[in-house]
Amino acid sequence: MTARPLRAPVRESRLRVISGQRTRRPATAPWIAVTLIAVAAFLALIGTRTALDRAAFELAEMDKSIAQEASINQRIRIDIAELENPARIAPLAEEMGLVIPVERQQLLVEGVDRQDGFADPSYLAALNVDSPGPSS
Repeated sequence: MTARPLRAPVRESRLRVISGQRTRRPATAPWIAVTLIAVAAFLALIGTRTALDRAAFELAEMDKSIAQEASINQRIRIDIAELENPARIAPLAEEMGLVIPVERQQLLVEGVDRQDGFADPSYLAALNVDSPGPSS
């Protein structure tokens, strides 16, 4: 086997310089602006979400408060109904000496119509008073 001689290193470079064209760096200003806008939008989104959550908690507290007040209102209505019950009032009235009248008497007042209970306009005109009832 015979050895082959090594090739001599090439002294010429295969790279060449082209004049007139300069490599440009990519512009960073638009990317910085887009990044800042994205960060601001993200922070605004977080802020609005926080405000929404806070409002939801306040709404839940108000709903709970309304439910409590509604139950108190219901309890008070029941108490009022019990206090207005005639079966409770009648014995108390008898203890005070009040009695249910046996006969009723109707009072007739001059100038008042029997059917609607309003004053007669001609009677009020004679007294120089405005009529509180319906106009005829």
